[in-house]
Amino acid sequence: MRTHSKNPQAGHRQRGVVSTLIAVVVLLVTLLAAVALLRSVDTSNTLAGSIAFKQAATQEAELAYKDMLSNQSSFSGSTGIGEANLGTPTWYFASLQTVDSRGVPTALANGTAGKSVTMPSGTTDKVSYVVERLCPQAGPPLTVAPNQCLVPGATVTGGSTTGNQGGFTAGALAGYRLTIRIVGPKGATTFVQTMLH
Repeated sequence: MRTHSKNPQAGHRQRGVVSTLIAVVVLLVTLLAAVALLRSVDTSNTLAGSIAFKQAATQEAELAYKDMLSNQSSFSGSTGIGEANLGTPTWYFASLQTVDSRGVPTALANGTAGKSVTMPSGTTDKVSYVVERLCPQAGPPLTVAPNQCLVPGATVTGGSTTGNQGGFTAGALAGYRLTIRIVGPKGATTFVQTMLH
């Protein structure tokens, strides 16, 4: 008859290996959960920051609009009020400029053009704008580009609309487009456009 003696150390080793494996698995699961939570919080912060920036951008666009209104008299060129492409320093154009796929003037989108708006102290955002007359070329709308200028809200009162202005109401010879570029924290950029007449 044979007798087997049990080795108590082997049993302890096996239980130690199993315990270590369970601890490693629990640690990995906890680590993955922590990473997922961190990403979720980061995404929430990014979205909240983006929404806050969009709201602030709308308010800063109003500053650009007011700046444009206060500088309207500087849009006069040698050919008459608003009939010449002036470029710097007013960034007024009597004709439509090249735009990107979003309809934003290319030079403003690239940050190479635009009249800078003086911002209140403590504001780090940068705001600039471009004003374009909605005509295909510079010059008096009645003679240079009859019936080719876009006129928001114009009414036709009679007469022919080919070859002349066609009876558009006085003061509605052309509309204007104001495009505003706002650059906020971390280089976040947004654009605001409005039509004026």
